[in-house]
Amino acid sequence: MTFYNEKTGEVIEEYDRAIFIGRKPHVDRGFAKFFVGFLLDILEDPDYGKGAWRLLAYIATRLDYDTLEIFIVPERVAKDMGVTRQAVYNWLNVLLRKGVLEKRATHLYRLEPYTVIKGQMSKALETEPDF
Repeated sequence: MTFYNEKTGEVIEEYDRAIFIGRKPHVDRGFAKFFVGFLLDILEDPDYGKGAWRLLAYIATRLDYDTLEIFIVPERVAKDMGVTRQAVYNWLNVLLRKGVLEKRATHLYRLEPYTVIKGQMSKALETEPDF
């Protein structure tokens, strides 16, 4: 498999053992890695539900990974996600109550560091996998 820079056409990575399930990436958009222990906690706890998980995924795509902070304006998030403002407040309260988010100021939240890190596909493919 070959990865190209869409703007320059330059070959970024060539990797013949990669297997992609679903749509092949066109650019290196990066990814967020959730820690296994944290994921298990979410999956085993019925309080999280689908909505809080959706909000967490939304946060992961917009988070400042240097500070782990994000501004969450419920009206904006509701519009982006196609849900009601009350749903966002409910999901936000679950994440706050569970200790996943910490409120720093009005609309400013910090994601706890044990939850997620950010990476890039091109960097992840720099080493050979063990499979």
